[in-house]
Order: sequence, then structure tokens, then C-alpha cells
Amino acid sequence: MFGIRFSFSKCKFLLQDWSASTPELRIGNDVVGRVDNSTYLGGLISRNELVSAEISAWIRKALLAFANLRHLWRRRDIRLSIKGRVYCAAVRSVLLYGCEVWSLRV
Repeated sequence: MFGIRFSFSKCKFLLQDWSASTPELRIGNDVVGRVDNSTYLGGLISRNELVSAEISAWIRKALLAFANLRHLWRRRDIRLSIKGRVYCAAVRSVLLYGCEVWSLRV
């Protein structure tokens, strides 16, 4: 009745700073696949712990948020101060989300 059930098609593992040969991980008779990076709680976790890929991903997300508001940026009847507030709330917050926990190695 109780216990953990794995979906092996969704189950993967990630090794960080592993210099030796890649081990084979098995659960029962099924082999679990290995990945080089993964997204966890919105942040990109990579094998070599570098955050440059994660920062690039957040920049892309912020650019997308900025582009989705282009109708607002083009309107002349909206004050610049209001546009600045929207920018801080909708674009800059996306860019800086999770920056407190980024590692220092770039």
C-alpha cells in the first residue's frame, strides 16, 4: 500500500565533479539514465557547478518577459515612472530570481 513508486522514464541522476568513470545506477532491474544538467526549483544545476549556463538561462527568461511587454513600452500615454515600476516588477525580478544562491564560480 505505502511506499515510493518511480517513473523510470522520468528518473535521471546527475554527478557533480565526478572524475572517475560513470557508474551504472540500477533500481531493481532498470538502469537509471545520467544527465549533465537539470532544472531544480527554477535553477539550473550543472555537472561542473558553473553558473554561466544558469545566468544565460535567466537572461533569456528576462528578455522574454521584456519582449512580452513591448505593447506597454510603445504606448506614449503611460508615464515613464509607471513603465519603470513594471520593469522592476516583471523583468528585473525574473532576471534576479534565485541570485542569492548562485555559486561564486562562473
